[in-house]
Amino acid sequence: MANELRAAASELTVKIVNIEDMTKVKYLREQAKGTKHVTFDPSGRYVTVSCTDGMLYIYSMLSDEPELVRKVDGVIRRLEPEDEATSQIVWHPDGTAFASAEATRDIAIFSVGE
Repeated sequence: MANELRAAASELTVKIVNIEDMTKVKYLREQAKGTKHVTFDPSGRYVTVSCTDGMLYIYSMLSDEPELVRKVDGVIRRLEPEDEATSQIVWHPDGTAFASAEATRDIAIFSVGE
């Protein structure tokens, strides 16, 4: 989302800060391992969190508190925080789907149909 900044590190909590009002902070806390990448869909409705243990978390950002919509295991690679390889999700411009490089090095496409 254009007015939010996300910060990810090896910690378990991801902070999403509204850059227009720094007092507005949202926390993503369900991750069991450190975060590798955080990606918003183009509309800001969803955010994906790719973790070092190979788990992918999808959150809805439509309410005041982020809601975990889905947790996906076995799609992305397990990575150490310092690894140069990526497990970042790439969103379709209309925000209806995203692509991920699978652990098998194939590309998977996921729909977020509501």
